[in-house]
Amino acid sequence: MRRLHSTSVICVTHSPVIGFIGTGHIATFHSKMLKISGVNLVRGGCYDIDVARSEAFAKASGSTVMSSEQEVINSSDAVYICTWTSEHQRLADMCIAAGKPFFCEKPLSVDFTHALTMNAQASASGLTHQCGLILRRSPAYLWARELITDPKAGAVMSVVFRDDQFIPIQGHYKSTWRGDVEKAGAGTLLEHSIHDVDMLRFLIGEVESVSARATYKHGIEGIEDCVAASVQFANGAVGTLTTIWHDNLSRPSLRHVEVFCEHRTVIIAADDWFGPVTWSDTDGATGSLEGTELTERTAPLAMKDANPDGAFVRCVVDGEAAFPAFDIALEAHRIVEAMYRSARNSGNSVDVKSVTE
Repeated sequence: MRRLHSTSVICVTHSPVIGFIGTGHIATFHSKMLKISGVNLVRGGCYDIDVARSEAFAKASGSTVMSSEQEVINSSDAVYICTWTSEHQRLADMCIAAGKPFFCEKPLSVDFTHALTMNAQASASGLTHQCGLILRRSPAYLWARELITDPKAGAVMSVVFRDDQFIPIQGHYKSTWRGDVEKAGAGTLLEHSIHDVDMLRFLIGEVESVSARATYKHGIEGIEDCVAASVQFANGAVGTLTTIWHDNLSRPSLRHVEVFCEHRTVIIAADDWFGPVTWSDTDGATGSLEGTELTERTAPLAMKDANPDGAFVRCVVDGEAAFPAFDIALEAHRIVEAMYRSARNSGNSVDVKSVTE
């Protein structure tokens, strides 16, 4: 490795060594994505407070179990931070101190204030860093955005966005920490639907104001299991976001998105990565795209690489800024915080720009 003189970005001149801190469900996902990315890399160390889990991860991924977080950082060219949310800032700080590029899972932190600090520190470090808002490279959302921004569609008018999954303290997620507000920060809106808030910005435009209500049916302190929000966009469009953590383990995690433009309706259903994405126009024309055809059509639309993890490692190797970086995540955090403030104030409208600390 060598450090460029003009910036503090690390440039790797060999196959990078990739380490993992946290070896649960999401770390396994990223490890598998790296495997299919086609990027030459070396499986480095991994660490988890649950030794059995880190051993299982190491066996499956070809990593080496290490005795501490610092050992993983010291022995790696880049580090994946896949712990519970409250640990993200501390571990990002450790990577920055060591001059190591890092990928941090979403959300950045337990609240907007800490996310604000994390973005400032990551940006000032000059290190390659990326957040886990992977839907920025979803073929379904990339194609939907193309359809929405097509002049033939006319002005975007409204979006209806629904996201539901069983509360992930159970089932294959096994994320019991998501039932602990000290570790998670909050419930379904922050921990899961920060993806959805980011996609509202990506598909429709900047969010101007929000109004929201939340419920706590599971009775877990600080962990909301349903949020219904009304959204006003700066371009005049309006929309709704409903996010739900239920207990129906027979139902997979599902998103359903409907976007209404003046002359076109666009729908993402069933699979929020591979589609189908369907559309219909005022002149009677219709279309549908999914699977391999969808991924091939949208590959040129993705930043750097269609594979989020491959994109990160390529940026590490090239010494370039990665996408999406923490500044993108921060704006999603800002909207989420506005929704929480509204929910705490009986659903009164909150101006997103007023959220500054």
